[in-house]
Amino acid sequence: MRFFFATTLASLAFPLQVLAAADVDGSLDEIAIQIVERTESRIGSTAPPSVAISTFTHGDGTCSQLSNYVTEFVVDSLFNAGQGNVEIIERSQLSAIFRELELVYDGTIAPDAAQRVGEISGVDALITGSLIEFGEEVKLQARLIATNDGKLFATARSDFPVVGTIGQMMAKRSRANCGFVKADGAPVETSEAPAQGSADKGSSTMATLSSSRLYESDIFVAAVSSIVYSKATGDASFAIRFQNTSDKDIGLSYMPSSLSATDGNGSFMELSKNWSGLRECYNTSALGYCNTSDPKYATTLPAQKIAQLNFSMIAEKELVDPTITLAFELIVTPDTSEVASYDVRSVNFLDVKPDIR
Repeated sequence: MRFFFATTLASLAFPLQVLAAADVDGSLDEIAIQIVERTESRIGSTAPPSVAISTFTHGDGTCSQLSNYVTEFVVDSLFNAGQGNVEIIERSQLSAIFRELELVYDGTIAPDAAQRVGEISGVDALITGSLIEFGEEVKLQARLIATNDGKLFATARSDFPVVGTIGQMMAKRSRANCGFVKADGAPVETSEAPAQGSADKGSSTMATLSSSRLYESDIFVAAVSSIVYSKATGDASFAIRFQNTSDKDIGLSYMPSSLSATDGNGSFMELSKNWSGLRECYNTSALGYCNTSDPKYATTLPAQKIAQLNFSMIAEKELVDPTITLAFELIVTPDTSEVASYDVRSVNFLDVKPDIR
């Protein structure tokens, strides 16, 4: 997901000392301004940066109602800090990557883990953080980790007082509340059996997926790495992974208007949100702009590298045993050195069982 900054650094200036806010929401707004400024400074103005939001935990690596509130609503604050032009990969999408890579989130990110998340999601930086109780205040700190080298390149901080229901929201904590571990603290494991022949493509991350979740072509493999369905709301989040299996740089562009999904019970699903990862081609009458000749519309994928597409859809509520069928179209450039050569390919996944929450 990408920030497109219209605000100048001068207008975002703030003191270097820790800022104290009147409440949690004010603290999140202050943190967001700092993140926008420091990420822009790191990446530079010529290429808008992309970031992923991971979990904000307490100092002991546990999560509470308060830490989960901070994790969810920092997204809104970042959107506002970017003046409405902010797109973000948030925790619900990132957790699928952590589960598949068998990473247990304990408040820290190993350098190689951050780099692997960057390779899969296509983001420049991973944002995580912590809440530390200090007297009658909670100190909120965000850490910005570069995915190219896994190193911390900036922090952002603010304080807010423990007033009202804040204490109650922090009272019940556990690692299970963070979403990346089971209730007993063990890593969350994938339930899919290994796919026949998938390892031949050189992708260890694809090898744990069943054949119903795979699409193989002559130059790339596409796989449904995660579908999570909520019975209570009908929301379904999707993560589709693409790996370049050729020896040349290829170009991929996703067409949201072509997306079609059914729930296996006779109903079509409705597209809710597009997230980042694979770039999107919106104009079907000008496909030539989506063949990597214009970086806004197509993702260049080097040999053996991986990109991911994340989006959400809405289905019927309280489905007992959904089996999702998914189809969409890609504009594919087999060799980015020859952008005039491209075609449109249909990608299909049949009767995929989602994880039900």
